[in-house]
Amino acid sequence: MRLVLSLISLFAAGSVAAQDVPRAASGRPDLQGIWQVVERAGYDLEAHAARHDMKAGLSVVDGGEIPYQPWAAAQKAENFASRATADPLASCYLPGVPRVMALDYPFQIFQTDDQVALTFEWQQVYRLIYVSDEPSPYAGVESWMGHSRGRWDGDVFVVDVTDQNDRTWLDSAGNFHSAAMQVTERFRLEDSDTLAYEATIDDPDVFTRPWTLRLTMKRQSHGDRLLEYQCQAEKEEANGAFERDERTWYPAPVPDDGVAFDADAGIDLPLPAAGEDVRRLADGTPDISGWYMADGGGANYGLEAHPGHELLPPSRGHVVDPADGTLPYRTWARAERIEREMPYRGYDDPTAHCFVAGLPRSHYVPAPFFVVQTPTHVVFLHERMAWRLIRLDGEFLPDTIRLWQGDSIGRWEGDSLVVESRNFNGKAWLNETGDVISHMETLVETYTPVSPTQVHYRATVTDPIPYTRPWTMEMPFNHMDDELLEVACLEDNNDLQHLKDVRDEHRASQNQGD
Repeated sequence: MRLVLSLISLFAAGSVAAQDVPRAASGRPDLQGIWQVVERAGYDLEAHAARHDMKAGLSVVDGGEIPYQPWAAAQKAENFASRATADPLASCYLPGVPRVMALDYPFQIFQTDDQVALTFEWQQVYRLIYVSDEPSPYAGVESWMGHSRGRWDGDVFVVDVTDQNDRTWLDSAGNFHSAAMQVTERFRLEDSDTLAYEATIDDPDVFTRPWTLRLTMKRQSHGDRLLEYQCQAEKEEANGAFERDERTWYPAPVPDDGVAFDADAGIDLPLPAAGEDVRRLADGTPDISGWYMADGGGANYGLEAHPGHELLPPSRGHVVDPADGTLPYRTWARAERIEREMPYRGYDDPTAHCFVAGLPRSHYVPAPFFVVQTPTHVVFLHERMAWRLIRLDGEFLPDTIRLWQGDSIGRWEGDSLVVESRNFNGKAWLNETGDVISHMETLVETYTPVSPTQVHYRATVTDPIPYTRPWTMEMPFNHMDDELLEVACLEDNNDLQHLKDVRDEHRASQNQGD
């Protein structure tokens, strides 16, 4: 009798604990926050000893072992033997699901009634989970991260992941799957600081039966934001494949060319009026969430107006200040911009390497983006697999922490979202023609919804290294009811070697001339 009462007490305590978890306005458990996995499953899902490239860890698989078919067990052993080069993460490729959840890097969850977004520090990959009973409009289209559909089962968030390709692994030890794999995930808050995660793998082409892995995520309270780990960029900088620009990368100095930067120059442009019928949240704040495509008008091929030619698409021009539509370049920077247009400089464009585009370019690279809006953040998820987080409160990072996407803090001024960004690393270009930006860039953006289907975007750049005064650009963002597809740029990049060959041929000819 005493044992029964004890069990009843334990069950009751568990029920009370479940009620004590943080909850969203909808009453659902609030999964939002920065989390990191406790186990070492990213190295090997099964129990394993320590090795040179692997921390020791216990199994996270129910029953201890993955139920491979005999041929698949042999393939797994072969993968393990060649893991140093064969592991897709050794090439900085997208990790797939559930592997991304087990990586030894923090991630952040953003939750609304219609979407749950997960942004990961590793390679700035993200997951956008649509909370919907409707199938994906792109069902059957395989990708590295697959299609995710979420639903609530009581206090458990259940996610079905389909249409993953067979090019990802499940861990660094070579555990793998086929394109037939389907994953069912379950997220459950055990308390305010503990998130229980499980994933059931169903892949009859590789395994003898479905099986489940279980992970524990702990809330990270030592910081209020994710930083960046751009795996491919860091690797290429380390091996010399992506070379430093001494004039723009942090901590390059302002050029001593005798021309003072006129910080007070510029037009005081009024904000456009928001439309009367714009979408709004329950508190009256404009709702700018959803799928967008910039009406870029060739901005990725030059911010100044030009007709284009056989190698360069035209641009209608986006500079509204100065009034003549030209960028207020310093002499050296204008010459640099012109040289960057030459074919032998194409390799130097960071987006040719599939690095993140920086700001404001991330908006007008010819690909859509999705905005997830919460009371504390506005999150941009770019189809070329990069995220940008805008905090609606807080302080900027220390000067020594420099990021591709900068550090952004926003606020609502009436119906316009006003965002200031600093702490850029200076490695990005503004477009393929090489409009110049540096680490001293300060960016002030405004996002004003002018109708239910359009947001007016304005960006003012203050950067004393390449420019003599601030300048401003504008363009519209068009909203549609659509979902993002995945653009796996790095994984399918077939152009970079050609661009490198053109650059190397030019350098060789220049050296011969010397």
